[in-house]
Amino acid sequence: MSVETIVNDVKSRADVVVTRGQEVLGAGVETLKAANTIVVEGVQELVQTNVAAGKELSTLVQASVSKAKTDGIKAVAANPVAYLPEGKATVVGAYTESVKIVTKTGDELAKTLKSGVETITAKIQGEAPVVAKAKKTVTKTASKAKKAAKKAAA
Repeated sequence: MSVETIVNDVKSRADVVVTRGQEVLGAGVETLKAANTIVVEGVQELVQTNVAAGKELSTLVQASVSKAKTDGIKAVAANPVAYLPEGKATVVGAYTESVKIVTKTGDELAKTLKSGVETITAKIQGEAPVVAKAKKTVTKTASKAKKAAKKAAA
């Protein structure tokens, strides 16, 4: 075997490794973009839910304080439970909605990351990755995030 043959063989193998490395890097970046979009969307939805619940609780507390001011100290001292705000349903509803949002976001994130890992593994091995599913998820998530951002801005 000549030196020239060995050098050419090494060059061709190095080119394959570099190409696959670039593909892996691209797939990793796309996966991270999709994951970031999912997390941002989930956090925005979670914040909106909890801010709405906080506003409702604030309104209930203000009404309770106004009622206590109007009725006077003697009435409040006689029956303090009557002046507590009725926020239990609001708190429980916000908690339930928060759990749903976190669960949904976690599931979407897990699917996206799993798909990304499968794609990266396929690219490293030189196989054709299942990209259609990942691109569909990225596109869908990106459009949801844009809608959520426009809604939040309005």
